[in-house]
Amino acid sequence: MEAIRRTRLDALTGGFDGGVETECAHCDDGAHVGASMKRCKQVRSYRYTSPNCSLCERLFLNRFWDYLVAEWTPEWLAPNAMTVGGLACIVVGYVLVWFTSPGLEFEAPRWVYVACAVLAFVYQTADGMDGKQARKTKSGSPLGEVVDHACDALSMCFYPLVVVDIFAVGFASAAAKATAVVVMFTGRAMFVVDTVSSTYSGVLPVSEFLDSQEIQLISQTLFILAATFGNGFLFNLSVNLPYVGTQTLGRAGAVFCITTGAVARVGTFAKTIIGSKNHEPPHWPKHRNPIRIAIQCALCEAFHGFCIYKAKNFAYAHATSALLFGESEARIMTLRVSDPDFPVINWLALLVMALTTFVPAGDAFTSGILIGAALFMLLHRGSALAAQITGCLGMHPNIFVIRKTA
Repeated sequence: MEAIRRTRLDALTGGFDGGVETECAHCDDGAHVGASMKRCKQVRSYRYTSPNCSLCERLFLNRFWDYLVAEWTPEWLAPNAMTVGGLACIVVGYVLVWFTSPGLEFEAPRWVYVACAVLAFVYQTADGMDGKQARKTKSGSPLGEVVDHACDALSMCFYPLVVVDIFAVGFASAAAKATAVVVMFTGRAMFVVDTVSSTYSGVLPVSEFLDSQEIQLISQTLFILAATFGNGFLFNLSVNLPYVGTQTLGRAGAVFCITTGAVARVGTFAKTIIGSKNHEPPHWPKHRNPIRIAIQCALCEAFHGFCIYKAKNFAYAHATSALLFGESEARIMTLRVSDPDFPVINWLALLVMALTTFVPAGDAFTSGILIGAALFMLLHRGSALAAQITGCLGMHPNIFVIRKTA
């Protein structure tokens, strides 16, 4: 009966690892979740490559993070605990925005936007410190990269939400809802492109000028300015741009960030995958086409955007989509770290997202069930991958406990 239950779970969640522990020829500890010759070989051969530093990292962020790790961070604090603790700050900010400005029309008290800026900076700081803490405690592993990436994916759903609110876009009309969805999913699309590129090349592509660290700092500054002066400066102040003409400050800034980010991401993808024919990807399975994977992920994000647009409970649908986005990114990390044959698309997740469009307006109970299903899939995917990695590498099964590696 247990085997049947586990098989059913695997079928529902689109994986091999419902929890059955099998023998592993590579591992001294014998059995662990998801064990096989191919998977364990990939886990054990996986090596993390640090990306280049972006502009603000070179100027001051790296020195700030180094100081905090060296002077204020105890050695018993696990890097994964720092990452998840930072994510908790993002969750608090996310809930604050929805509760205080449910229409996303800049209705929250001004302190909420200050709080969002502070909470976002705490997450950014924890995200920058966790890798340094791993090196300090000699506890680095593929698991740390998986946890870090999943948390980054979830935080990627927070920033556009606050920006949409500060711009008072709202979602009351069809046009406003379409604008909100486009803004929210532009950032996610860029994140997906980066994920596939880094999975293929083995290193995260980072622009030396404007990248995620800079975008986060710009967003946090916007939160503070909105809390201090309101959002009028975005629409009342104008700038004269070459070849474009006079534009409002808000529109010029938004177009600049989105265009720069999109061009950088597409350029990186083309250079990494299309332009490197002689490149031997260190972790990407040779039998799987990265362009096809990227297209599948892009279509999945487009489907999510369509569902949120059609959903009658915008906030609940967005929360469901955010959790499923984290689960989707964990799947790509599974492909990268442990299983070259792992399915990238979770059909059950797409079904859950589709169901959000049928929930009647104001039905919090049914929406809560769908959010719970999305949370279960995220936790199942993350915990299964964590159990596989910790078991294969002989690490402590609790991801928040340090067992030093060699």
